[in-house]
Amino acid sequence: MKKHPTCAFNFKIPADPVAIIGMVRPMIVEAGGTVDGENTDITFSIPTVIGRFDGGCKLLEPTLVNITVTDKPDVISCKMIQKQLTVYITEAVKMYIEQSKSAAASGEAADGEAADEEVSDGPVNGA
Repeated sequence: MKKHPTCAFNFKIPADPVAIIGMVRPMIVEAGGTVDGENTDITFSIPTVIGRFDGGCKLLEPTLVNITVTDKPDVISCKMIQKQLTVYITEAVKMYIEQSKSAAASGEAADGEAADEEVSDGPVNGA
């Protein structure tokens, strides 16, 4: 199967690209792919039914990530690859937002519990 480079995509990540790309990593691995590197300076290989495509990811700006495909089968279009990468990133953003909401909710609960403890301790100390 003949392979040729390259496709390049910029993805605007709404918040914390390091965390979001970190969430994409296990999705790629679960799909049978590989991911090497740290944070947003990584290389990847992602399988499809037609063949693998390989590339890299780099942080360009605080919320802008560039993904370059360096090797792919001719029969896989850049548009198909972009669609798959968009699915991974969108799912990771959703997970990140849910985790942020959960963390904020548990943080508010912890703050509320601390405030309740202070109030309930007040009369005991004052008695």
